[in-house]
Amino acid sequence: MSPSSPHPGSDRARLATKLREIRAATGQSGNQFAKSLGWPQSRVSKIETAAQFPTGEDVTQWLAAAGAATEEGAVAELLRRARVESVSFRQEFRKSGGATTQQRSVLELERQASRVATFQPALLPGLVQTPGFMRELLALPSGPASTGGASDTDVEHMVAVRIERQAQLYEPGKAMPLVIGEAALWIRIGDLETQLGQLDRLRSLVGLRTVDLRIMPFSTPMPIAPLHGFRIHDRDLVIVETFAGEHLIMDPDEVAAYEHMFDRLQAEALAGDEAAQLIQSVSRRLTNDY
Repeated sequence: MSPSSPHPGSDRARLATKLREIRAATGQSGNQFAKSLGWPQSRVSKIETAAQFPTGEDVTQWLAAAGAATEEGAVAELLRRARVESVSFRQEFRKSGGATTQQRSVLELERQASRVATFQPALLPGLVQTPGFMRELLALPSGPASTGGASDTDVEHMVAVRIERQAQLYEPGKAMPLVIGEAALWIRIGDLETQLGQLDRLRSLVGLRTVDLRIMPFSTPMPIAPLHGFRIHDRDLVIVETFAGEHLIMDPDEVAAYEHMFDRLQAEALAGDEAAQLIQSVSRRLTNDY
């Protein structure tokens, strides 16, 4: 599984094209080149079409098999730049379909994956948000209207697709584990009624096998620095969202590092009844403090 086909001018596409050109210069077909590497032919094809991101070792073997040591510097630079692909919301929203198409691309990536693991230190993820919470969140100055130029109609369409995405939480065989920092339970988005409704929704998901919802309480030392949230798709892709867009991380070594951090978070976070009790405690305290 990989992100949608890269733009022809992207570094990921340039890397794939460069490797294809290096292989073609040997006079070997993709199948012949794969045999010289000891790889399945499909692996060569996927790398050449940017459907699979090569590791540093893959590139080293590729250049050695092609006798292209002189290309090492150029390919290494392309690989370095292609490891993280940046997507601008403003640019994406200008395309046909605008914000709705961008949100559907998120849905499609999730559908392709059998497992999407999410960590959010201070914000409830879209997969568990109520419609009321979504609308309040998207209306903030950090939302798509300000950062991407989305219209009110675009925002309503985004809400509809986010709701559609949530059907995956109940699909047999799907895994959507979530680790959320306790701060996300407290940070107010909208009025008290919206926040309490959101916490009720969250509590209803505790114990759902596909979700494996866990909460990192303030009382437990963080096992990693909670610099930002992230999503891991099938151990192949990490997505880090910012105010202005997303960073797509495809380098296998870096994805493995994020997977290790998620495992550490899961091991320390509260699950099951303990998670439900913490959510209920926050709801009570919010009500009493109002």
